[in-house]
Amino acid sequence: MRRRESRLKRSRTQIGRMWRALAHDTRLRLALEFTLLALALVVMRRISVAIWRLPNGDVVEYHTYALAFWTQHPLFHAFPTEYPPLAILPFTTTLLPPLTDFQSVFTYWMGALVLLGYAGYLRFSDRKRALAYFIYMVVGAAATVVTRFDIVPALVTLAALWAAQRRHFAGAYILLALGVLLKLYPIFLVPLVAIEQWRALVTPADSTLMVASPLIHWPAGRRVTMRAILGEGWHAALHFWRTRVFWRVIEGMTFCLGVVALGFVVTLILNPVGALSGFQYAGDRPLQVESTPATLLWLGTLFGIPAQPVFSFVSLNYVGPLDVILKPLSAVALVIGCLWTYWRLACGRLTLAQSFLGCLAAVIVTNKIFSPQYLIWIIPFVAEVEGLNLAWLLVCALTTTIFPYLYGLRKPVWTVTFGWEFMPAVALRNLLLVYVTIRSLLRRPLSAT
Repeated sequence: MRRRESRLKRSRTQIGRMWRALAHDTRLRLALEFTLLALALVVMRRISVAIWRLPNGDVVEYHTYALAFWTQHPLFHAFPTEYPPLAILPFTTTLLPPLTDFQSVFTYWMGALVLLGYAGYLRFSDRKRALAYFIYMVVGAAATVVTRFDIVPALVTLAALWAAQRRHFAGAYILLALGVLLKLYPIFLVPLVAIEQWRALVTPADSTLMVASPLIHWPAGRRVTMRAILGEGWHAALHFWRTRVFWRVIEGMTFCLGVVALGFVVTLILNPVGALSGFQYAGDRPLQVESTPATLLWLGTLFGIPAQPVFSFVSLNYVGPLDVILKPLSAVALVIGCLWTYWRLACGRLTLAQSFLGCLAAVIVTNKIFSPQYLIWIIPFVAEVEGLNLAWLLVCALTTTIFPYLYGLRKPVWTVTFGWEFMPAVALRNLLLVYVTIRSLLRRPLSAT
């Protein structure tokens, strides 16, 4: 009995020493932390394959594009026809290493990038936001984060935010340009970096306006915003356009857009047919069934306005007489949402991180297409600005409920909307998304970034 108690005491002592060593050894603690996160990603993948039985059509498409680009003659001419040119880079991960099970190879690469994003938070933000980022990914993108390439542009745009916050504007512009060449949506964020660059240049330590004009007397200590400049009258605005600050910002934006244009021009030279096909493809698509405009189209059926699901463009869509009105209105709403975000940042009413979140939320909620993986675009910025937030967790949970759970209840896919629960779940998710978008755009700055 005494020997057993002695062994038990020694075991407890050893466990206590191990925990104390873990607490003091940062590298060991990080290794354990990333091991647990990697295991969580593996479990997510196993659930997707064994329980949800998700198809790998997207990864097969990526693999086909990569094979054509690297092996089809003439070489380096077969760019993806539905994506920007640099999308070929994440597609190429299906070939590295060149194994038969390229689906698993791709998921390992994307899982590694998810962990890289977590490490980025530990380096440039904090652990609470890193945990929020991972939790949102698990709750809202468990079925898509390692089977789509959207984590790549998402992390590139997050890196652009961190660069701009640290006044590395050249790096931020380059990263956004790369993001646009990977997936077009980061183009809406370029004006935000330009506005932040302007604010940084016209708000030096003494808070005086950098305008060489005797007409403007700017009090020391007064914060410089676009609204304040316009409030000084037309002469202040006139001299603002003549400042070196203004042209510095123009140079940055021109550089960014020039990199984007160069990418498309090179692709156009190599492949005149497919270089700009992504724009036409996106323009021709009808209202995707999960989008907010499609929800309005469905609500119209409750009042006798006909609409029906149609499977086209490799997705489930919703069409009806109202889509002729809703399509242009969604584009107008998108423009208004972005312009409102730009204005609030210029007026100092949003921080840069808040403006990134608000702008992306406006783009997603007003877009005529809302695939489940689009949530990956915004999750890093939700974590950066909001941390763990109940409303956003509900948006994530409902998105995963819609896909893959509700999608998997009926076969074939175009019968999904016939279930009583599908469109109400989409409507509830989109209503919550509208709420968090408006909240993001109307909030006051949380802190200086």
